[in-house]
Amino acid sequence: MELQEIKNELSNLTDRLSLESATSEPFEFYHDEQHDASALNEETVRKLAGMPSHYPTEVLPVQELFQAYAGDKEENKQRFQKLQEKLQELLQDVKAYCVGEVRRTVFILGTTEKGEIAGLKSALTRPY
Repeated sequence: MELQEIKNELSNLTDRLSLESATSEPFEFYHDEQHDASALNEETVRKLAGMPSHYPTEVLPVQELFQAYAGDKEENKQRFQKLQEKLQELLQDVKAYCVGEVRRTVFILGTTEKGEIAGLKSALTRPY
């Protein structure tokens, strides 16, 4: 599947959907043109976020991220479930990467059939 098709599929599912936190920033499609799939790791993700190498980065299953930040509305939970299924259908090895401490940049990334890094980007604020 071409990148534009992946973007369209994900954009349709993320319209007016965000991770529930103090920031509640919308999702945006993300495609990395500088690295190939073999470089998808914590260090690369920190670079994508523009953060130094010592910055905290958490890698977790997408399901865990969505469960933690979907909120209480059943409709949102169902939408996040559909989004998770679509991400796994369109991309391989999908993971969530959270970069930062309190205000965190969130990448939900996997690899395309052509070996490109693609997915979604957002931000959230983790309560203390």
